[in-house]
Amino acid sequence: MNISPFFAELMPVYDAELDDLMTDSEGRPALKKRLNEKRQQFAHLLPMIEFSPEMVAVVFYNAFSFTSPAMMKALIASEPDGDDFISWDQLQDNLNIADWAQQYTAAAVAADGGEQFLVIAAALEYLRIKGGHYSSAPESHAESESIDDDHDVYNSDDDGGQMGDLDASGASWLSEQGFESHESESK
Repeated sequence: MNISPFFAELMPVYDAELDDLMTDSEGRPALKKRLNEKRQQFAHLLPMIEFSPEMVAVVFYNAFSFTSPAMMKALIASEPDGDDFISWDQLQDNLNIADWAQQYTAAAVAADGGEQFLVIAAALEYLRIKGGHYSSAPESHAESESIDDDHDVYNSDDDGGQMGDLDASGASWLSEQGFESHESESK
């Protein structure tokens, strides 16, 4: 199953937003409480739908069930600015929305850009539920990006040495701040 560069880039950010909501600062489960807080703040979060849809889309966690997998596969392979991007009117006829989410859906539809946001939110939820491998690879690699129904992890086939560079940069920054690196501790 193909995934567009747009969704390949947005999905890891959406996952990270959900991960942030999972536990409180002491490591205790907090997802239900934090989702309720987000839902209470929904009207105040709506202005963010154009520049950070993932931060608002979490409100729709477990809000959708999908009746047309073929439509969802077509959706996640498309780009929001493309002619093939599915409209909210088309999509809502092919999914079920939980009763508790109806008020948030109505509020989103009334907002500027809200219908497109709902399509994006539904696509993110579909990807989360299906799980998958996705990467923010350049557009030329879009055909190699896929969703695997058995996994819910970020998959990068090659970090290009970036993790080593990141570790070195982090160690350098810590050293500049007066902290000792792991290498110097073990000597």
